[in-house]
Amino acid sequence: MKIKNPLVTIYMPVFNATPYLSQAIESILNQSFSNFEFIIVDDASTDDSWKIIKSYAKKDSRIVTIKNQINLGVSLTSNVAISKARGKFLARMDADDISFTNRIEKQIKFLNKHSKVVAVGGQCVVIDENNNIIGNKNFPSQNKKLKDMIFWAVPIQQPSMMINLKKLPKNFIWYTPNQSSAEEINLMFRFMLYGQIANLEDNLLFYRHLDNSLSHKNPKATFKLTLKSRFNALKLGFKPSIKAIILNLMQMTVIALIPNNLIYDIWYRIRGIKKPNGLTVGTFAKAQV
Repeated sequence: MKIKNPLVTIYMPVFNATPYLSQAIESILNQSFSNFEFIIVDDASTDDSWKIIKSYAKKDSRIVTIKNQINLGVSLTSNVAISKARGKFLARMDADDISFTNRIEKQIKFLNKHSKVVAVGGQCVVIDENNNIIGNKNFPSQNKKLKDMIFWAVPIQQPSMMINLKKLPKNFIWYTPNQSSAEEINLMFRFMLYGQIANLEDNLLFYRHLDNSLSHKNPKATFKLTLKSRFNALKLGFKPSIKAIILNLMQMTVIALIPNNLIYDIWYRIRGIKKPNGLTVGTFAKAQV
């Protein structure tokens, strides 16, 4: 039986995520806030993802399952999930990440307190495929800094994001079809038409860095999609700062000159991600969550 009046809808697109899927699902089911529905859409996976999803759905009625008959890609799959949302707040989750147990509770409190904010994310602890902590991914919290940042870097880590649906029109355009990476940039530019964006200063997510992810396979192609989103934003009237324009031009030059395999190594250094030794998800979670 579905939960009657969920305050929050959490949605998660899934494609061949078997190694990490159980951790992602359990991190949501174990949230300190419980009045939510959890929409999981399997995008025609060829591994055991659907089997894992169904096993959890049998045990927890908050889970709503959908299976695409053909592979639609992450953007259309996300749109399918969002079209079924019943909550007043909408939270994104990715199938290879892990949410802190108080993530949803903290974001609801923030959005209830800050009526001008349409979307809020948080700070991220970066982990590898074996759950080892390899650094931290930090973001500004103030709207002004985030508006500046979006023209040179992603201002909110997408799977840490929660949206106040009251701030958006019913005909709001969500994800752009057929965009396999950098799909969140267009979305965040559109958010800014209806309100502010923000980040909590708290860690909310263990963000998994995988070398075989779509964006990491071809960072130059990902950057081209990001650049296209920025130009589209200019057409909508977005006015970047001089600093943002300069940083964007520097990005274009550097990415054009260096090979694909070096781009993310350089970018992670620029983002300040350091590599602490001897820590695991378990030890960090026990100390911080």
